[in-house]
Amino acid sequence: MIPAFSTFLALRYLLTRRINLLCVLGVAFAVWAMLIVDGVFTGFVKNIHTDVRSSSPALLLTDLPHDTSYEALREQLEADPDVTTTAPRLRHHGLLQAVQRSSARLRAESSQLEFDRARTNNGFALLLGIDPLREPAVVDLEAWLSRGPDQIARRGRIDPRATVFDETDLDRRSEMLVPDAVEHAARRRAGLPRDADASRHRSAWPGVLLGWPRVFANARASAGDPFDVLCVAFPTEDASGAVMRPHTTRMAFAGWFSAGSRLFDETTVLVPIETLRTMLGHDAYDPNSVDLVTDVAIEPRDGMTQDEVEALTDRLRKIAQALLPQQANRCSVLNWREQNETFLSAVAQEQAMMEIVLFVVMLVSAFVIYTTLHMMVTQKVKDIGVVAAVGGGPGGIGTVFLLSGVVVGVIGTALGVAAGILSAVWLNPVNEWLYAHVGVELFPRGLFDLDEVPCHLAPEWVASVAAGAVLLSVFVAVLPARKAARLDPVTALSYE
Repeated sequence: MIPAFSTFLALRYLLTRRINLLCVLGVAFAVWAMLIVDGVFTGFVKNIHTDVRSSSPALLLTDLPHDTSYEALREQLEADPDVTTTAPRLRHHGLLQAVQRSSARLRAESSQLEFDRARTNNGFALLLGIDPLREPAVVDLEAWLSRGPDQIARRGRIDPRATVFDETDLDRRSEMLVPDAVEHAARRRAGLPRDADASRHRSAWPGVLLGWPRVFANARASAGDPFDVLCVAFPTEDASGAVMRPHTTRMAFAGWFSAGSRLFDETTVLVPIETLRTMLGHDAYDPNSVDLVTDVAIEPRDGMTQDEVEALTDRLRKIAQALLPQQANRCSVLNWREQNETFLSAVAQEQAMMEIVLFVVMLVSAFVIYTTLHMMVTQKVKDIGVVAAVGGGPGGIGTVFLLSGVVVGVIGTALGVAAGILSAVWLNPVNEWLYAHVGVELFPRGLFDLDEVPCHLAPEWVASVAAGAVLLSVFVAVLPARKAARLDPVTALSYE
């Protein structure tokens, strides 16, 4: 049972010493910082995970050797009852070159693909060949095509959604051909050969989809604009080494996409896989050609548990390895996290470092409490002697200062939790108001391509921070309390 004088003296010391207010504010600030900073960072991390997941297939068979055939893999992979479907992918680096007419720079209405952005000024890109008939089954291409124009619209430019996947003719869709009239108009703008009668023109250029960040370097790009795609293949070797064979294909700009991952959108362009195979020397009409793939995207059946997915991953890797040449290196089947392991690991590391920094802030506030209570014990030595002389026991004396630390910790924690929750609720309205009236954003959403600042306060995190703050306050209050309890009454009364 706590002696009555302990509670009385604790409250008196708290109310008569203004420095205790600093302790309360220190704890409140530390708790608020841990909640709001971690909440915003956790919201960003959740968005990053969502974006990365939307840009990656559920499973990806990769690390395949050169000249791997898709059809042989497809039959065996799709024979597994847990596999819904697969889609071939072919990755190769290439160079995009604008098709310009001599007077293009003087004509305001001409459309040019000028890659003058820092990341794309040299025109290099990762060419990702996809099968337009199978790819929509392994990733949400419809969402990609919708998000692309949406991202651009937020920056003040209106572009239509790409329609190449709406084509009912499967042959035209497989080449991602733009509408005939659109290509004819693009040829006319670029001064390229075309049929005099627009109604007789038929599209011939395969389509290419660009990640939305390239709009910064393609301010005048419109559907159908032509540009050349260059890539280099090394089909054979001779006595002097590998033989380099460059190949250029003219393609038509088919629209923008946004897979959700900024890195993917900035570096990747989507092209028909058969077009890329032809550029690499494997034309579909050549009986000796191979239906090349570097990866196979795999869609497992719905409702699988994590253990079932891991078992499926192991089975598929063994199936694929058995179909590869004996001297081939080990292939891999990666889930969406493993496909982006380096990036996600870096984000997780940053979050861990941020939490360490916030914990240091909490330690600083705890040190302030300890220093204040230690000073209080030093200044109240005579009071302690008087209390001991009239019958106050060591436990009751120590409780005075322990209660002081507990009260400071509890009040500071309560204020910090309330401030953190209110900040999370009003974060975006305040950010909007500041931007509208002052032109300042607390969190620049455009830097992260977000409609609003994400803030996710998990109840378990709020509870753990609150409990940790109170316990830390109690811990740092124990040392001054023990010192006060151990003071000799005679020594305390004679203290000057």
